[in-house]
Amino acid sequence: MLQTIYNISLIQMSLLTCYSLPALDLYKIKISSVFFVWESNFKKSIMVQVSRTTKFTGICIGVYVAYAVFIFFLMPLLMPDPVSLQRSIVAFKTRHLGDISNYTMETGGTPIRSMLVTFRGSGALTLLDSLANQPGCYQHYAPLIAYGGRSAVEHQPAQVLKELEELYNCDYNSSMKMIQWGKRSPIFRRFYGAQSKLCMTYSHDSCWDPDNLAAICKLHPFINMAVYNMKLKYLALLLDRKLNLRILLLVRDPRGTMYSRKNRNWCDGLKDCEASSLCMDMVSDFKMAQILREQYPDRFSTIRYEDLAMHPAQGIKQVFEFYGIPLQRSKGRHRGIHPRSWINPENYDLDNAWGYSTHSAYEWMSKMRFDEIKAVQKVCVDAMDMWGYRQVEDFHNFSPKKFEPMLGKA
Repeated sequence: MLQTIYNISLIQMSLLTCYSLPALDLYKIKISSVFFVWESNFKKSIMVQVSRTTKFTGICIGVYVAYAVFIFFLMPLLMPDPVSLQRSIVAFKTRHLGDISNYTMETGGTPIRSMLVTFRGSGALTLLDSLANQPGCYQHYAPLIAYGGRSAVEHQPAQVLKELEELYNCDYNSSMKMIQWGKRSPIFRRFYGAQSKLCMTYSHDSCWDPDNLAAICKLHPFINMAVYNMKLKYLALLLDRKLNLRILLLVRDPRGTMYSRKNRNWCDGLKDCEASSLCMDMVSDFKMAQILREQYPDRFSTIRYEDLAMHPAQGIKQVFEFYGIPLQRSKGRHRGIHPRSWINPENYDLDNAWGYSTHSAYEWMSKMRFDEIKAVQKVCVDAMDMWGYRQVEDFHNFSPKKFEPMLGKA
């Protein structure tokens, strides 16, 4: 714009030169005045804009500083300690159960203790999600996960059983490895105790403090855990201890388990992830299960993943009744969604109310290659026969829609 004004002025000055020099001097003075006024207005406009920007920036900084002061300094002073907060939450969520003082260790009671024994990749996450979100249930999730595979755990069974017994009594003195491992695992934090919410409110040092964990554990009337990496014959010894423990063994078709483990990072190079190791353990667990059914008919039971998938409502009810835990479906949660899925709840068919489906149970039939199915079946003949799974014999005419993999009740 300055260039345009300047060019016009030059033209006008050229014309004036042809007439008189005094007129030219007068015109120069007028042009200078115009430039001075325009420059002054321009500077004022810039100063107003800078002033507004500075004020807005100052307001934003002030808001952020006030927020930081409240969150990091004032809020910790106003918030109750983690144990007091959780005590209020448990009391509110279990108010429909009446007086639970006979079942909480904080008040000298004896909690209802339960254990889910299974194999990694056997479809336990949805069941654990249901247990973890029941009012009053404290979920130890998978406390032996820091040990690694089954071979590492079973080299020291006495120590491992001692740790599990202590956890059922809310004693964390032997579980520092588990705590350190849990801090790094989002899945562990999601399912373990009250960590998913406490660690969003309090510092990690506070929410993972062993004393706080022990005190929070003692507030709950129901204590549950899952064990993936130890044989049933060892875990059965806990039934003889003063825990009044109930154990449920969850098994799955080994073809489905091996498909679920496919391309999992935690399975790379691990002997426990081989089909032969899986099925040897399934055979061992079946034999032990036969004994325990007779010795502890009210405190030991088995269930197949496929039975849960075919009749989820009935199966979940059966599990909770066996454990002695009141079943209450949370109104705000979509049980039809697997914890690791990316399904939009608004688009999900809620007729499948508990997250199990025949599609997930039998997906291996349409996704596994024939050579993979044959490899599993070759080393799992006894395990499949014992637990009631039918082998694929005619691969030329095999159809996932027509094949029935279940032989009947195990």
